Amino acid sequence: MTPPTTPEDANDIPQTAPSEQGWGEIVDRLHELLAPLEWAGFDLPDEWDSEFDPQVGALLYSELWRGDGCVVVEYRPHGGVLVLGPFDDIMGDNPESYSLLDGRLEIDVAVAGPAAVTTVKRETGRAGLLDATRVRVADTAPPHAQQDFAMRRIRRIFEPAADYRNLPLTDVLREVSEEKWLAAFLEMVVGMYGRDVAPDIVPDAAALGVAAWCWRNDTAVEAHHLDTDLLMARTNIAVTRVAQQHVCPVDGIDWDGIEATLMDPQWSLPEGTAIHSLFGSGWTEVAETVTAELRRWRHIDQNLLGPQSTLILMTIGGSTGYTDSWWGQGNWHAMCRHAIDNAVHAGLSLPAPYDLRGTKSLLDDLDEPDLLADNVLDWIIDLPEAGIDGPRGLRFNALDRPAKSCWDPYWLEDHTP
Repeated sequence: MTPPTTPEDANDIPQTAPSEQGWGEIVDRLHELLAPLEWAGFDLPDEWDSEFDPQVGALLYSELWRGDGCVVVEYRPHGGVLVLGPFDDIMGDNPESYSLLDGRLEIDVAVAGPAAVTTVKRETGRAGLLDATRVRVADTAPPHAQQDFAMRRIRRIFEPAADYRNLPLTDVLREVSEEKWLAAFLEMVVGMYGRDVAPDIVPDAAALGVAAWCWRNDTAVEAHHLDTDLLMARTNIAVTRVAQQHVCPVDGIDWDGIEATLMDPQWSLPEGTAIHSLFGSGWTEVAETVTAELRRWRHIDQNLLGPQSTLILMTIGGSTGYTDSWWGQGNWHAMCRHAIDNAVHAGLSLPAPYDLRGTKSLLDDLDEPDLLADNVLDWIIDLPEAGIDGPRGLRFNALDRPAKSCWDPYWLEDHTP
């Protein structure tokens, strides 16, 4: 890859290169900073390219890959800067690749400790890197490239299942097509609602998929809608938290653990209300249908797809428009900031007590929205004081989404610019 660009001069730059131990400590710190990306499915390199310049200090740089998507990373520890930039397959070594960024993202990581990791998490989340990738084929690509891309996506979804079962891919696809409800899920969720979602494993997106398709959809939860949308939002968050605790990118989804927690009479909202009590007599049907969905997916996971293909499907299922305003996404912080900025710009007051504490305090506390008072959570969801033509909360806000990545097979002979 191309060496990084030279940044502005930084203070206190050593004039000699780090020792072997010093380089190791720099790499360790870089891996700490990149932990949010690693959890979101990016592979960290086994080795980093390194340089030392008396005007710049130490430099580490490499590429981070998630599936066919890539970003370029530069770390300048003596300047306290982490840079993520677009990937360009100049040599044509990765014809199926695409860049996950259009421009450079420069993050200040000079502060010590976990605060810098939080900054990286928020900035990479805002850039869409902590959520599943949305990718399209270039409009100028020939029809057969579109078809090839679609077939490659299918292979990426189900090849792990073929490996898990030690069967040819065609046999797995035949069995999948014979499972009518699974075939319907693939047609609707994977083929329509999530048709632009890359087939990668993103644990937090998979947790949202479990919450969406084993709790809120295909069950009796909606039929027994709680008294307020606010309570429904609180239960959605509670379910998502449970799913997050039982999703592992290596071992897969602990369906039994999710079921045991959701069906536990002690399972409660943070303020202590048992969730089953919210549904009253409707809980019996809710429990039966939610349990049925969890067990159906467990059966498919264990007997047909295996953990990796199941995680991919749940990632896609948690990355559709249905959950795009739910807590648990990588860009949640950015979504909340967007809604708050719009409200403040329109002259709306922040909800108490944040009318005194300020926007930063509200934004920080929204990382744990289920711990907030009803008036605060209701405010960020709907902005109830806004008029018909005023700004919108998370529910109806036209949020700025990161642009889709683009796969452009420019080398094809019949490709027309």
